[in-house]
Amino acid sequence: MPESPWDKLPQMIEAGGGFEETTVEFLLIVAHSQKAGARVMEDIQRELEERNIAHFPQQLPRDRNRRVLLYNKTLPDLGAVLHITRELSAEQGAGEPVTDAKIQALGLILKWYAEAVRTAARVKAAASY
Repeated sequence: MPESPWDKLPQMIEAGGGFEETTVEFLLIVAHSQKAGARVMEDIQRELEERNIAHFPQQLPRDRNRRVLLYNKTLPDLGAVLHITRELSAEQGAGEPVTDAKIQALGLILKWYAEAVRTAARVKAAASY
């Protein structure tokens, strides 16, 4: 059975350090959909959930230009922290420009985090020689 684009998302997220900052438009492309209707967004939500992928904001926006942060909620460190943060945040107005800016800022911080983790791993590996 051929691999679907949804099946590639977990690897993409893992390669990105456990998270991926993207857009609703990307999710629509993966879903082979032109519009972000209610049913399409429910299908996207289901596909993500089946692969243990969670997202910020909690409610996927229907505006294709809005940013979202995807992450593996089963990772023992970063994924757990992000998932707890997501569950504790009572997001109102998902998809508003302010939320979009927060997603971008969170994505930038996580990129710095991922680079720090990779650097620490390289230093540890070099020290063990």
